[in-house]
Amino acid sequence: MTGVRYELYYWPTIQGRGEFVRLALEEVGAEYVDVARGPAGTKPLMELLDRASPQPFAPPFLRAGEFVIGQTANILLYLGAHHALAPRDEAGRLWAHQLQLTCADLLAEIR
Repeated sequence: MTGVRYELYYWPTIQGRGEFVRLALEEVGAEYVDVARGPAGTKPLMELLDRASPQPFAPPFLRAGEFVIGQTANILLYLGAHHALAPRDEAGRLWAHQLQLTCADLLAEIR
């Protein structure tokens, strides 16, 4: 999936769940824009949130070509498969996904 320019949609002033996605994109050297950190602020984020189909629940979401992918764990599952961040075998991919879901659970419990 090289050559794809990603668009990350997340709140511009907090790290939160979007930081996991930023770190993965940086790790693979992907070309991406952090949309809400641009000059238009959160306006493009809100516009895409309103018109995307299927509609993501909330940021973060990632535009990858014609796909709009929501939820941190789902975005990382996608990036892991397309950029060799996760094992190739199904058991390994599920284990890596499980680790991300555990991180999400921990963050939810802390808050």
